[in-house]
Amino acid sequence: MFGIQYYRQIFKLLFTVSLVFISFTPVTAQKVNNQSQPNKKQPKKPQQQQNRRRKPRKNFVYFRQPQRQGTPQGTRPAGSRKGCPITEKEPLSALVPVTRETSGRELHWGLTTKANPSFWFYIPHKLTSINNAKFSLRNRQNKTIYEKELQLINTPGIIHVSVPPNAISLKVGEWYQYYLFMDIDCSSKGVYRKEFAQAWVKREAIASGFETRLEKISLRQRGLFYAQNGIWYDAIMSFAKLKYEPGTNTEWKQMLESVGLGRFSQVRVIDCCE
Repeated sequence: MFGIQYYRQIFKLLFTVSLVFISFTPVTAQKVNNQSQPNKKQPKKPQQQQNRRRKPRKNFVYFRQPQRQGTPQGTRPAGSRKGCPITEKEPLSALVPVTRETSGRELHWGLTTKANPSFWFYIPHKLTSINNAKFSLRNRQNKTIYEKELQLINTPGIIHVSVPPNAISLKVGEWYQYYLFMDIDCSSKGVYRKEFAQAWVKREAIASGFETRLEKISLRQRGLFYAQNGIWYDAIMSFAKLKYEPGTNTEWKQMLESVGLGRFSQVRVIDCCE
């Protein structure tokens, strides 16, 4: 198995190549036939005529899941929900790619370059059924390093939870496990039952100066860059911002569909828990 330093060097190289490609693509796409003489008509070859009639292919978002990098053992995302009222078929879930192991276990994980990324969850329960909700972030030794009680509104829907910079910062090369715990009213007698969604996050290094350069390109190009390099949490946050702009919400849908989460693409995003 290669060492951690090897993976970091490969990761930085991918960042460099991808950013250069994305940054220069609009330039190379410009027409260069301005030097043609105005009074002479150039004969068109049949193949050229076909290319002019062909519509440009749309750029679809596809998330490239990176290879496993010493990820922790697999876990299932949620506890039993038997008897608990839900409004949709899907259980409480973390919106993150899933790796299925040969043993049948599921590993929910993704990468980030941010010291304080945002984490996304789907909540299927009505607000009247939720007694309380709590976000918890733990290190690989299962020690809690940050917790927050969430004040939910207008569920069911999708929420995102951010860890404030003054609370904790993720360390480069470290794995962290995060949870969303909820107490759900499972009966008319006021008996509550705990449910949870869980996933992993690892912070990767980004080459010096790239953060500033990424801020200078469009939000969509930034999301494409992260998606092509397998940086889930940064990519989904970029496309989530596009979702609120009229006529530009296809990236959010395509991003979720590319990792098998398309069933959540039409679920409303609830602006809460900041």
